[in-house]
Amino acid sequence: MEKASLLTPANPHFFQPLLTGFQSHLNIPVTFFSKHIEGKHEGRTVKLRSDSSDRTWIVKIEGHRLTQGWKDFAKAHDLRVGDVVIFRHEGDMLFHVTAFGTCCCELQYALSGIQVKDEEESDVIGIMESLFNDAFTFTENYYNYFSDR
Repeated sequence: MEKASLLTPANPHFFQPLLTGFQSHLNIPVTFFSKHIEGKHEGRTVKLRSDSSDRTWIVKIEGHRLTQGWKDFAKAHDLRVGDVVIFRHEGDMLFHVTAFGTCCCELQYALSGIQVKDEEESDVIGIMESLFNDAFTFTENYYNYFSDR
């Protein structure tokens, strides 16, 4: 059996799960960066587009990180820890960005650009907030009990 060779797609993609601290910067995977970006652009910016708006976001790229401008993009798209973003390289340092929420479904945006949460995702967020509040209350009660002794 012959070994299949991998071709470079016309519009390569990468995905990135959003972890704590993603608001300040986003790492582009090293392999994607070295294969599709490094040495292939003169500027120090990329352009980001999404289906949620007609706006094109200019974001600074430092090494293999998206930095200045990324925070504004993330905030405008209501991105949160646990979401996954998929970047499709359209050429000329333009990326189309698609976001998936914690329910593993593409995030839907109203015409106003405000994210519309589905019922399942709202339930998950509610449970997480409840657990956090319970843990905070427990910790506070524990601290108060032992600090009074």
